[in-house]
Amino acid sequence: MSPTPAKRTAGRPRTPVLSAEQIVDAAFALAKSAGPDGFTMAALARSLSVHPPALYHYFRGKADVVRAMRGRVAEMLDVTGFDDPATRLGDAVLRWAHSYRTAFAAHPAGIALLATTAIDGQERSVLNYESITRRLLAEGWPASGVVDAIVALESFIIGSALDALAPADIMSPGSAAGVAPEFSRAEARRSARAAARGIRVTDRSFELGLLALLAGLPASLAAADEAERS
Repeated sequence: MSPTPAKRTAGRPRTPVLSAEQIVDAAFALAKSAGPDGFTMAALARSLSVHPPALYHYFRGKADVVRAMRGRVAEMLDVTGFDDPATRLGDAVLRWAHSYRTAFAAHPAGIALLATTAIDGQERSVLNYESITRRLLAEGWPASGVVDAIVALESFIIGSALDALAPADIMSPGSAAGVAPEFSRAEARRSARAAARGIRVTDRSFELGLLALLAGLPASLAAADEAERS
């Protein structure tokens, strides 16, 4: 006699086909391959070989997926220095900025999505901003300008994340060096200094820009605050 086939268990399979983490992984991959315009729930479902309703078991829609992507990046950011009074503000900003740049450099395709989507409801991101805000206020930065300062820093960091992906010789004048001798010499010195420190030229530019922002933001915000009150 032939063996009796095992009966199938009614209901859903014990091992889920998807998980929220798998969907977020696929979302970053889709952002890389399809870009912001091609990032849709239908495209995301196709990339996972499932029907769109399967995604809605985990996420309410595209905005919810992007929010989860933002949370993934937020977990990679180091804001511990802002909560530690023993850490100088400049060091806390540098630590945060470097981790931010590294996180976005690891997910460059997600920059356009995350940088243009509201943080609404993403608790990890909001908590990060809370730590930064509390520290800036404790340092005497005007409350009316704290968020402006954070956005200014983030704008520079996000741009620097893209710059970090550029080739080392992106600013080299190449065959046009003869028509721009001063620029060519300046770029050669920049490259030589970075090489002497064992860093990339983009790293040197990043640190220089951050230090300039840190030095100028408090005075600029205080002047703007005073002007608005007068």
